[in-house]
Amino acid sequence: MKRKKLLSVVLAGVMAFSLTACGGNGNSTEGGSTSGSASSAKSSASSTASSASTGSTSSTASSSVSSAEATPVSGGQLIIGDGTQSNGDIYPYWTNNASDYAVYQLTGGASTIEIDKAGKFVVNPQVVKEKNDVKNDDGTVTTTFKLQEGLKWSNGEPITAKDYVFRVLYFSSPVIVEIGATDNTAGSDFDGFTEYNEGKTKVFKGVRLLGDYEFSVTIAKEKLPNYYQDAMAGVSPAYMKGWLPEGYDIKDDGKGAYFSKDLKAKDIKKKAEDFRFNMDAFSGPYMREKYDETSNTYTLVKNPNYVGNYEGQKPYIDTIIYKYVQNETQMDELATGGVDILLHMGGGDEINSGMDLVEKGTHNYVEYPRNGYGKLVFVCDRGPTQYTEVRHAIAYLLDRNEFAKTFTGGHGSVVNGCYGLAQWMVEEREDEIGALNQYSFSVDNAIAELEKAGFTLDKDGKPYKSGLRYKKLDNGKLMPLKIEWCSSENNPVSDLLATKLANSEDVKKAGMEIKQSVVTFNELIQNYEQAKKNDYNMYNMGVGFTAIYNREFDYAIGNPQNHNRIADKELAKLAKNMNLVDPSEEDEYLNRFVAFQQRWNELLPDLPLYSNQYHDFFNNKLKGYEGIKDAIWDITSQINYCWVQK
Repeated sequence: MKRKKLLSVVLAGVMAFSLTACGGNGNSTEGGSTSGSASSAKSSASSTASSASTGSTSSTASSSVSSAEATPVSGGQLIIGDGTQSNGDIYPYWTNNASDYAVYQLTGGASTIEIDKAGKFVVNPQVVKEKNDVKNDDGTVTTTFKLQEGLKWSNGEPITAKDYVFRVLYFSSPVIVEIGATDNTAGSDFDGFTEYNEGKTKVFKGVRLLGDYEFSVTIAKEKLPNYYQDAMAGVSPAYMKGWLPEGYDIKDDGKGAYFSKDLKAKDIKKKAEDFRFNMDAFSGPYMREKYDETSNTYTLVKNPNYVGNYEGQKPYIDTIIYKYVQNETQMDELATGGVDILLHMGGGDEINSGMDLVEKGTHNYVEYPRNGYGKLVFVCDRGPTQYTEVRHAIAYLLDRNEFAKTFTGGHGSVVNGCYGLAQWMVEEREDEIGALNQYSFSVDNAIAELEKAGFTLDKDGKPYKSGLRYKKLDNGKLMPLKIEWCSSENNPVSDLLATKLANSEDVKKAGMEIKQSVVTFNELIQNYEQAKKNDYNMYNMGVGFTAIYNREFDYAIGNPQNHNRIADKELAKLAKNMNLVDPSEEDEYLNRFVAFQQRWNELLPDLPLYSNQYHDFFNNKLKGYEGIKDAIWDITSQINYCWVQK
């Protein structure tokens, strides 16, 4: 094996819940910075824990004086610049963006399992006193956690087993979808989830409240074996008093945990909405002091009750300012001290500008491969993009190799499936992945695909000769070959797509029209999440994968996390079954990974544009940042080891 596994099965961690909410994919604006994480847990990348390695690829760091030679000091302020516009909604089960999710990670903690600096997942001994696993006669596996006593929220209230059980119950409930959440699969791996999630029972039998500081979760038989089996039991706490009005409690009569009072949308919506944007209880290294909607800036301060990470490490830096920076001014802000660090620089121009500062001796950098890619997202249940051949045609009409080279300046490349360059599975099966259809630029191939899709008529229903193509539908109406593209403002990727694709003569020659609508990134996310009814069928965005590669809900037919709205039974089955293999059967797991990629490449629900080599640039006053290795152990993990040199 040429590279250690990005994750080689370990114990389950917070991310097994904290990454699911966004389907494991942090929504980011491409062209600015983007998060390598997705969101809350099990979907597409989460974390696990115990003794296997994520085996990250190496990074490069430039530093005139190694932080290892300096003595950490407490205090000070760090200003982090992120090119993804935040919206103040840090919890990943709603419209959480990549920058908001980073703040979620900085303010979340007390997880039973964490990832360590070596890429291994370990039980956090500051949180867990004892962990026991039992294989049951019915094929399920029960994990019991006994918690350390004395854990506290940032507001001083105790963190108990109820907070962990609450997280699973609340964020698995069908009611939170009624109040606007886009994901309610927190406990999807646990026994009894389907019945509970569909509202058929109020008792979640796979989740047990066993005492003030003891709880258990039982992994469902149908989820086993699982390549990430040990990563499926981890839980982190959620603040019940914040999410629910008074009068609610959690009970367990021996058959499973349940709420003492039925959850009803009309009763809990206002409380949830208020808490989402005004959270006042945190378990991580930092707590949110305020959020400025005008400048899209978070102010975070140290949490005095943070218990520490798996090593007991607590942050040195007093204050974190996490601000939105625009592409046009971000490098000037870095040079003049408007920000101290810029994250996930992936464009050639910005990387070159950052390296100029490094050469001057005023700044340092780290680089690492992106665990994701920039992409076009197709909505597959409406308009021309519902036809696979049209999606193929769009791919043929864009020279992606040239596009990637132009945008990344040579610091990235094209991928042809649902994967990132940092994933070990890709390198292990490089021949099969390399054999995927590359959809190399070809106007002739694009036209052939459009004709195959039935776009063979003109606006009068006569055989197509020139202009815009049309397709005759079953109801007799003519569908124009018009793509409704939603893009975000101040975005160089959008600008390049407009030049290289939407406004190109090749698109016109093929008989297609791509209409661009430019909105703010937060408006784009609302459209993407279908929070606002719209007719868009193409977006340009980014995706980042975390350690557990799980695509089940992203392609489950009818699931809210299926943002492509693709309804392909074979793809859904491949995604669901991909990880259902014993951890020891690596070859079988890789076979399933490849089979999923092949079907995905055939259907093309997204069109990957490039996968970058990320660069983080920071000024010399930031110390201890050299530990960044990949897009999984990022600033939100390394922050506890960083300090500001006064």
